[in-house]
Amino acid sequence: MNTETRSYSSPLRQQQMEETRQRIVEAALGLISEKPQDAFSHEEIARRAGIALRTVYRHFPSRGELLDAVWQTSDSRLELIHYPETESELLAAVEPVYTRMDANAPLIRGLLRSNAGQEMRRRDNERRRAAMERALASATAHLNTSGKRVVLGIFQTLFSGRAWETMRDRAHLQEGEPARATEWAMRTLLAQLYRDQKVLAREGKHSAKPAAKKSKKA
Repeated sequence: MNTETRSYSSPLRQQQMEETRQRIVEAALGLISEKPQDAFSHEEIARRAGIALRTVYRHFPSRGELLDAVWQTSDSRLELIHYPETESELLAAVEPVYTRMDANAPLIRGLLRSNAGQEMRRRDNERRRAAMERALASATAHLNTSGKRVVLGIFQTLFSGRAWETMRDRAHLQEGEPARATEWAMRTLLAQLYRDQKVLAREGKHSAKPAAKKSKKA
């Protein structure tokens, strides 16, 4: 009898735990979106979610685990489960990602302006940077380490929430225009990188040719 009861109640208990976990994450996202300057803590999230503090700690024992869960959920809403790792994926991702930023503007601004949002971006930065580096591998093959780092920095800056915010709030671009501007800039830079590669290849061929022999004087 006890075994049957446990097997019957276990799925329900698991569902309740998942619902509570999601409630905590949603409370954290709401806090970031609506009050980015407020404290981001287990205590504040417990108050906002209307649940016991110990329950928050039971699901997320550390701040890092809580931040990771919130970041994963925000990525899911932006459909950034994985970062583009090829040049074609990178270019194709700009329009849909920026469109979803437009649709989730309060959350994006909260992630950019809150201490918690900045911490989450720092925790995820290396994964994002590594994916971008792989996406640009072909276009930057001719560059030295410093040159690759510079190009990577430009592309990371272009394809970011901060760039979206600047174009929307300071340059007054309308919905859809930040995506078009970003994609145009990326394509322009990529085209120039490939032109530079062709020039270097031509120069390399010329320098590789043996010098013409001088005729001996009689």
